[in-house]
Amino acid sequence: MLADTDYFFLGSGKITACIQWSRNLDATPLGIILQEPMHFTRKWGSYLFHPEYGLERTMLTVTIEGIRHRPTHDDLTVEWSEYEGVPTILAHWHAGNCDVWESFYVPDGADHLIRWVNVYNAGKRDIQIETGLYANPVLYSSFYASDRSLVASGHGAIVITGSPTVTTNERFITLTPEGIQGDNTESQFIYIVNHQLTDVSIDLASEFTDEQKYWNTSSNIVSSNNISEPIAKLFDAAKYGLRAVVSDDGRFDSGIWQYGMQWGRDASRVAEGLVYSGQFDRARAVLKNILTRLTSNVGMIAEASRFRGGRDAELDSNGFVLMALRTYLDWTADEKFFNDYSDPIERVADYLLHSEFFDSNTNLLKSSRDIWERMAAMGIESGYDIVHQTVAICGLESASVIADRLGKQQKALKWHDAAQKMRTAFLSHPTHLFIREGKIRKRILVDGRVQTEIRLNTKKEAEDFFSRFVPKTMPLSGKGVHKLEPDITQLFPVLFGVIDRNSSIAKDTFADITALWSQAWDGGGLGRYDISGEPDSPGPWSLATILFAQCALQFNERVWFDKAMEWLINKAGASGSFFEFYGSRPTPPLPPIGILPWSWAEFIILVVRDMLGAKLENNILTYTPKVNGLSAKIRFRDGYIECEL
Repeated sequence: MLADTDYFFLGSGKITACIQWSRNLDATPLGIILQEPMHFTRKWGSYLFHPEYGLERTMLTVTIEGIRHRPTHDDLTVEWSEYEGVPTILAHWHAGNCDVWESFYVPDGADHLIRWVNVYNAGKRDIQIETGLYANPVLYSSFYASDRSLVASGHGAIVITGSPTVTTNERFITLTPEGIQGDNTESQFIYIVNHQLTDVSIDLASEFTDEQKYWNTSSNIVSSNNISEPIAKLFDAAKYGLRAVVSDDGRFDSGIWQYGMQWGRDASRVAEGLVYSGQFDRARAVLKNILTRLTSNVGMIAEASRFRGGRDAELDSNGFVLMALRTYLDWTADEKFFNDYSDPIERVADYLLHSEFFDSNTNLLKSSRDIWERMAAMGIESGYDIVHQTVAICGLESASVIADRLGKQQKALKWHDAAQKMRTAFLSHPTHLFIREGKIRKRILVDGRVQTEIRLNTKKEAEDFFSRFVPKTMPLSGKGVHKLEPDITQLFPVLFGVIDRNSSIAKDTFADITALWSQAWDGGGLGRYDISGEPDSPGPWSLATILFAQCALQFNERVWFDKAMEWLINKAGASGSFFEFYGSRPTPPLPPIGILPWSWAEFIILVVRDMLGAKLENNILTYTPKVNGLSAKIRFRDGYIECEL
């Protein structure tokens, strides 16, 4: 997590390209990170990372009359741009008195990154443009050059070629650009992953047209004033990011360069973000991946790329998946998908009603886990979690609606009744209701008490468990009281419509959650929960702050909404990429901090669902704008909805 560094993401489902722009003197100013979205890796495991050079050899050298020039930390700007409807990353620097513009884009369905290079004010001078292929030696063991290409092979292959005039020498490729528009020149490099051929023919014009078509069919947000412009830009970066990191078959790393694993819950939220941004095919691929790879034969949803049931089950995952499926059906009317995958969908819904979890005495779901993956060893006692109940209520209701539309009335009635029983218990059970003292509580224990504190239970796990997952320098390992509340998830019942957002219960709970803002750090942002109960590093989370912004807007808490948006826009920076967490982290034993796709998805949901107020009513998409200065063209089924905010 380099300071003063932005990461811009582009991709096609076959390739993920990230352009690094760093003002940090210890890092490469302008670097290219290449990988494939279905192969999860740390940053140092990406294709162009070299153990000695880092990303340095991905930079260009522009030679003008024998004098070599490269981008520097203090003479480089990088920004999102758009050319005739196609998103590009635009880098600008100087080579003497010439302006160098580098433009990057990835065509739809392609396995390559295109890097256009324009040198302005070149005149008639001799100009050569050079870059190298110092591919990661962990992955590539053979390096060679043809007349027009550089090639590295090993675990797959990577090729760099270009035009118009190409020469190669060992691991370097040099282009002689052609003149265009007076004193300017143009050339392009092409980076191809997993390609075995050295002579590659690519129809740039046809690919550009395909890329235009892709984004023209997506949902678009346009700003009409300076205040709303950062929101529109961040929306665009989020939808570009989701396409960049999701593979054609729906897989993606839940923490880019961080986890190397999949979570069904994260995937369900990403699917919703893809739907709301008009990327229906990609959303369908993610949902298919959930139902085929991330769902077990009994309906359990995978977490960290594995299935963990029992009291450690992430029951909220099932509810989130069912909610995402309903959103996809509502917005696309793609009933064929549901007929094709009706069996795993039924298993996902029925899993919530297994007697192992569904307590018939309370009509609530019982476990020893919370959404933040704290478990019994970390002090989560056996009982009923706020998120498990909230998301199960909404998920089972969603499953009921889906079943009804598909003509499966018996299943629809079963899931509807279960959701209603759970909702009633949640709101008004004699001993286990979640509304206490006029506020929403996080966790109710088996005996009906509210759990308000947690402490490590060393009897549950061996010492090496705590050394790896709760290091001694973390707050939960220290002395004193470790609070379980407040927790941002106490607002989930309001956010998902189980509790009226205009009620005093909602407003009083929101007031408590504001204590999570800038708890023990400067600069704002929201922690997930009270940091005294944190087994991880204390600090603000992008996801928690986006969820808080969603709630603040729904509650019309405009001061808090504006503060949250200011923080989010600042942290996203020029690239619009959110780290999972902002702060220091001991690595190892904890994993490094990476880019969180879930945050992109939640920001898209914030814009479309909350800022636009997009809502399906009587099978018609309506909108109730809450933020001025934006206009939107939202993809819905076979058409588009024009929204003026």
